[in-house]
Amino acid sequence: MEFRFLARLINEKLHDRTTYILAAVVGLLINGYGQLLVPWFRSNLNPFEVFLTELNTRPGWTILSVFLAFAFPFCVGIYSAVASRYKSRRMESLAQFPEQKPDPVFRAKKDGRFVEVGANTQKFFSHFNIVSAQGILGEEIWARITSGEQSGNNFVTDFDADGNKYVVVHALTRDEEINVYMTRISGLKLDG
Repeated sequence: MEFRFLARLINEKLHDRTTYILAAVVGLLINGYGQLLVPWFRSNLNPFEVFLTELNTRPGWTILSVFLAFAFPFCVGIYSAVASRYKSRRMESLAQFPEQKPDPVFRAKKDGRFVEVGANTQKFFSHFNIVSAQGILGEEIWARITSGEQSGNNFVTDFDADGNKYVVVHALTRDEEINVYMTRISGLKLDG
């Protein structure tokens, strides 16, 4: 699985135009400095003549040095992009959680207005015409959540519109907003 993930990251970077633009710009800078400016600083001769002399004298080494000036930033660019994405894959996965979770996940202000809603949750809310936290949880549970009951307490609620029961877990944020995570438990008998 890790190999497939790395291969996908490398493939994405290989299909990104900026990979080649960056390698070209840095490669030109390295070649300009190494093939033209350094010989000019050292000998005060025409650097193009020095380069052509090197190319005639040692064509293999000269072409290799020009190629390496482009290949090095290309490889470093791919490595750094893939390594940073690989290291941050856990955070990326967590960030996608609200968008992908099939059950409602949202953040609301204490008055019940939604602040953030995942894509699947937005579809669910639109389907059932829900415009506030009270619309999905009911006035009683929302009042218990906003009254300061400890974050993380579980509540069970019936949502009659879809005929399912949900376990509701909430967490207060630093901004005095409330994150709500709902999980459908249809078919299970639980006391709220």
